[in-house]
Amino acid sequence: MKPLLVLIGLLALLAGLASLWTLGSRGPESLPGSSLDALFDLDPGADGVVDVVEDKPLHFPADHGAHSEYPGELWNLFGQLTDAEGRRYDFQLGITRFALAADPPPRASAWAANAVFRGRLTLIRADEPEVHSAERLTRAASGLAGADARLGSVWVEDWSLSLSDGETDRPRMRLVMGGEGPALNLDLVAVKPPVAFADLGLLGRDIGASGLQAYLLPRMAAAGTLTLNGEPRSMKGQVWLDHAWGMLPTSGGQVGLNRFAIQLDQDRELVCLQLRREDGTGTPIPACALILADGRVQGFRRREIRLEPVEHWLSPRSGARYPVAWRLSIPILDLDLELVPLARDQEADDRVRLWSGAVRAEGLLGEEAIAGHGRIETTAEVVAPSGI
Repeated sequence: MKPLLVLIGLLALLAGLASLWTLGSRGPESLPGSSLDALFDLDPGADGVVDVVEDKPLHFPADHGAHSEYPGELWNLFGQLTDAEGRRYDFQLGITRFALAADPPPRASAWAANAVFRGRLTLIRADEPEVHSAERLTRAASGLAGADARLGSVWVEDWSLSLSDGETDRPRMRLVMGGEGPALNLDLVAVKPPVAFADLGLLGRDIGASGLQAYLLPRMAAAGTLTLNGEPRSMKGQVWLDHAWGMLPTSGGQVGLNRFAIQLDQDRELVCLQLRREDGTGTPIPACALILADGRVQGFRRREIRLEPVEHWLSPRSGARYPVAWRLSIPILDLDLELVPLARDQEADDRVRLWSGAVRAEGLLGEEAIAGHGRIETTAEVVAPSGI
């Protein structure tokens, strides 16, 4: 059972990871194809690489910074922004560091690098089907990309996320994204303190045993500008941040995962995982955690949750089939939600087949209407030969 549990733990933070594997070229500073293979060939047991083998207490603000001693690290942000005219925009940004070798020889060249940084942005307007995107792929050489533990910053060319002032449990961050395509310039202020992923209890065991450690900032107030098609717009909204480090997952395996991260009315957030067999057999296993307005976490297990897809989408490119619209009920809360994608085609054309989509939430909490927005990440669904 241990290999399966390790795989489950690795899959638990697939949100945003699909954006790490679209290995396009952006010019002479991009990583050549032969070196890209090294991202997935790193020996996790080699000297110089630290494995996360047990949960460790998180310390802030230090853990907002980089953890370069580990082979991989992820910063994933998503949220909804609204302009002065009331138009809504949902975005997701993933920035990832991959170590290229555990113990590289010293090299004097300024172009020598032991890590590659990848960034990918997707943006969708609520009333338009088009998905806008931009990306970066750069070696950590000559200052082109990097991460600073002391300053709490990470950057990929002209994209950066940096820690600024603020209270220890209510950090302030600055997101700056320039260049071609959508551009963002946002001030982010945490409304709630960080939540360790292990404290959500979604896996029923310590996440550290899976090789990953992580936390999330489930609600950050955002204010700034979005530039789209050369036109700047003033924006306000809410953003969610995941930050993880350790052994990031690779492709393959027999276990599929659906992950739901929803910001609801009344300053509540809902996080759910549903584990299933890739061949479509068996009964999927869900778990959910509700983060209350005061930051407390309330967990729900399999028998307390009703989670089922109500619509599937077939990719015309990969042929993969994904559940993209869902109904989610937690009877003990008297909560009933419909999760509807803003666009059907939100497949990440990457090494791992993944649908990573912005959704809106609509439903009832008791007799009162409740709404929200967030993201669903689901691996490709393989239908069993019987058609079940």
